Amino acid sequence: MIGRVLWHCYELSRNQWLKPVELRKLQEKRLRAIIRHAYEKVQLYHSKLNSVGLKPDDIRTIEDLKKIPFVTKQEVRNGIPSQSIAKGYDLEDCVRASTSGTSGGPMPIFYDKRFLDHSMANWYFRKIMAMGLNPLDKRVSIEYSTPELSTVNRERTTMNRGSKPKSRGRIALGPVVSLLRYLRKRIYITDNAEEVLAEIVKFQPKLIDGNTSYLRVIAETIIDKGVREVHPKAIRGDGEVLDEPTRKFLETVFECDVFDEYSTWDFGHGAWECVRRQGYHIDADLLIMESIRDGEPAAPGERGEIVVTGLLNYAMPLIRYKVGDVGIFGEDMCSCGRGLPLLKSVEGRMIDCFRLPNGRIVTPKVIMTAIQGCPGVSRYQAVQEGTNKVTIELMRRKNDPEVSIEELIARCHEILGDDVEIEVFMGDRKNLKAKFRPVISKLTVSGEIRWTKPRVGA
Repeated sequence: MIGRVLWHCYELSRNQWLKPVELRKLQEKRLRAIIRHAYEKVQLYHSKLNSVGLKPDDIRTIEDLKKIPFVTKQEVRNGIPSQSIAKGYDLEDCVRASTSGTSGGPMPIFYDKRFLDHSMANWYFRKIMAMGLNPLDKRVSIEYSTPELSTVNRERTTMNRGSKPKSRGRIALGPVVSLLRYLRKRIYITDNAEEVLAEIVKFQPKLIDGNTSYLRVIAETIIDKGVREVHPKAIRGDGEVLDEPTRKFLETVFECDVFDEYSTWDFGHGAWECVRRQGYHIDADLLIMESIRDGEPAAPGERGEIVVTGLLNYAMPLIRYKVGDVGIFGEDMCSCGRGLPLLKSVEGRMIDCFRLPNGRIVTPKVIMTAIQGCPGVSRYQAVQEGTNKVTIELMRRKNDPEVSIEELIARCHEILGDDVEIEVFMGDRKNLKAKFRPVISKLTVSGEIRWTKPRVGA
């Protein structure tokens, strides 16, 4: 068990330095294998390929992927278990994760144990080392709630209350998880950021993980309380778009580098920043990531919808899976020397993009950068009420510095155009959720199964 994970640590460390041509050979070898497996064992993909007259032998290269129709989250979720889970896999032997549900509601994800071994090696070793940290450095993860049970059958867990389900880490790492327990601490988000900060001060981590907006709340609390006992080597944001004004603010307060990561539980991996921070290194040995615009591959530097094909999760393959996010691919390689291709920028959710009267689309990251760059702005939410109207609520505290409404509106007009009406009003942080979407378009949110609102009852 631990031997497999250590082997994967070595393997993943080696793969990241492969030349692009060598990495491509590895991808295509794994692609052919997962396509054949999915066609033979997963009804969803058997039907998808048959619908366009394809057989596994027709998919040999990365370019051949475009022959396969896209798969949506709703299709996968509706197909669990009979259509989306591979035949021969007992869900009780799989490891369950779950998407956060920020968009479209939560969806259970099932990993086979081999894929989990790769994942743990990536999470605990490769990505940590890439930030200039040691895998044995103490780490705090700020999370929303208690983790999803790793046993996949809740009914079984209910019947066997005497047996405690194992965590994902214990399944993959075995006895080593006992050591990690002293090196990693989970802190669950509460309404009182001072309580979370007190836990951080007590544990003294070298790495602090958390969603970007809550890391900002912690940083504001450090300023308010004059706390000087927090000295991490690095901060890493995930789960939300990281705009540059927020990155600079966090770096100033925590006095260390701030890294960003793009990944979801859907496919377990994604892309991450190394110490050079010249883009996001795509986990190309574990997945194939495409950027699609109007049904065709987006050009480098052009915004497109991210589509992912996982290469190693045989229990629940995801092939040409539309993640629902917008990204920009780069064509340059990172100066660090890794052969992994770069995702230049993560722009936010497709459904949160603002669609303007002239047909132009503005991504959440562009909007967030404009608003967050206005002095005095902390927490806020921008809502597109209609094609030509946007409201911005500034969620303020008593001691927050004043915000120039004129400057804020001017900044927004620069990116949205003068024909869009912008209304700014002041609010507070009562009943504010820890995780919420700072940019929402009502033009698309009506199609959502669940809309994450900023306030209870809003």
